[in-house]
Amino acid sequence: MKKKSLIFQLFVALFIILQCLITFLGFLTYKYAESVIQKEVIQLNSNMLQQIAIRINQELKDVEVLASRIAYDTSIIDSLKKSSGGESVNKDQIQKIEGIMAGYIWSYRSTAMLIDGHLIDNRGNNYSTSYSMSSNQDADLDTYAKSLEAGKDSIILPMKSYEKATGGYNYYFQLVRKVEAYISKQTYGLLLLNVNEKLLCDNYIRLTNEEKDFFIVDQNGVIISHKDKNKINKKLNNFNKTNDLNNLNNYYLNEDKLFIFQPISDYGWYIVESVSLQSAMLPLKKVELFLITFGLLCIILTAGVLNVVAKKIAKPLDLLAGKMTEFNKGNLSIQIPDSNYKEFSEISITFNELIQRVNYLLEENINNERQKRLLELDFLQAQINPHFIYNTLSSIRFYVEMGKNTEAEEMLYHFSKLLRRVLSRGEEFIQLKDEIKHLEDYIALQKMRYAKAFTVVFLLEEATLNALIPSFILQPIIENAIFYGLQANRLIEIKVEAQLDNNDLYITISDNGIGISPEEINEIFNKEVQMNKVGILNVHERIKILCGVGYGLTIKENQPQGSKIVLKLRYYA
Repeated sequence: MKKKSLIFQLFVALFIILQCLITFLGFLTYKYAESVIQKEVIQLNSNMLQQIAIRINQELKDVEVLASRIAYDTSIIDSLKKSSGGESVNKDQIQKIEGIMAGYIWSYRSTAMLIDGHLIDNRGNNYSTSYSMSSNQDADLDTYAKSLEAGKDSIILPMKSYEKATGGYNYYFQLVRKVEAYISKQTYGLLLLNVNEKLLCDNYIRLTNEEKDFFIVDQNGVIISHKDKNKINKKLNNFNKTNDLNNLNNYYLNEDKLFIFQPISDYGWYIVESVSLQSAMLPLKKVELFLITFGLLCIILTAGVLNVVAKKIAKPLDLLAGKMTEFNKGNLSIQIPDSNYKEFSEISITFNELIQRVNYLLEENINNERQKRLLELDFLQAQINPHFIYNTLSSIRFYVEMGKNTEAEEMLYHFSKLLRRVLSRGEEFIQLKDEIKHLEDYIALQKMRYAKAFTVVFLLEEATLNALIPSFILQPIIENAIFYGLQANRLIEIKVEAQLDNNDLYITISDNGIGISPEEINEIFNKEVQMNKVGILNVHERIKILCGVGYGLTIKENQPQGSKIVLKLRYYA
């Protein structure tokens, strides 16, 4: 399958990334513009609604003032005192109270907005300014008394309709006020002022058009004032007081409409403006057109710039690819010329250094393999040292001549196992537990030769038994310990310990013999490796080759006497 050009893929990737970035930035710009325009629309309309709310609030305050004047009128209070004292109410008294009420109502600056008023005393007598309306008025004092909240002098009852009224007088709301003495606060009845809904509607009706609609809702979302009277007492769709009216933004979106609201102080009402989103966000169309045009120009410009850059990148990359092809074919003498561009100059320098490093490593590997083969040959010779074989066979012959066939048989058994392992193994690494088995055969042979001259103790952590180590590296160390231990003319204890530390394997062989002097240690490590000379240095060099720099063998003095040899190996499991 034909492979695609890296430059082409890079071009496409960068083009897609840049276009995604441009699109994302355009989207953010669009959303930001939308947010700014929406905030401006909301702020502008909120200011207007605030003015309307202030006017409506003042209208309601004026009605409350009128109600207070009637409720505190001393002539009315005096007449009601007589009634509450048990005197019967005569026609003149009724006409007097109703006349006073009518005078106050007619003095109100917008008389047409007040339909009528009713005063209900404590005995249930109803005093009305409009006989036509009194039949529609409930004179149950307790019903209205319960409607007044504790601590309030007046309340506004929900919107009502009057079927006999015509035109703009279909709906009205009631302001209920306690009639009481100003000083003693003695209550003598309730005052009900029926106020036409037109009082509210006239404050916003001239602002209503096809794109904007205004209305008033109570705290439950029920419409109490609207240009379309059929919507009064209907609940606003998807209205939620907690989420919509008490939030900090004083607006919410519902389908294609933006609803902005402003509280009317002290009454729990809200003046609401419904604005068509399409008309409100009309300036956003211009922003959208600008962003689309700008995005298309960016796409064209980006494609042109990337094309030029891709061609500049392609030339040195093609050169690098050609040189790497030659390198892959085995040409290790190639060099990449320096480039004017910093990045490609660094690549060419690194590539040339890599070629030099490869040549150096190849040569070093050849030398290491040559040295490794010499060490292995030398090491194998050590395992089957003719002197060791001669001494072992002589001991076996001696046991036979002495008639100690059992001892001769045991010695021959261990010797054959030792030779089989030495001659049959070809692995560079074996498990520690297998190396210990080989060592046990060697120790058994030496014990039979030197009787009770030494003991060997193994202290191996369980986790180290399966660790892989270079083969046959412990026998030369044990042989060295036995050799120097025999010179002490006493029982020598040799300890073999193994433990793990930070992914490294440490094998320690210690004894309590005569020890190794510093001069002898220096002589061991300064001695050149010869084909016919093996031992501790051979083990040290093999570990360094197989495990790497930082690994090998160290010799220390053992306290209070003897020597300690520590092998540090890379842990392989």
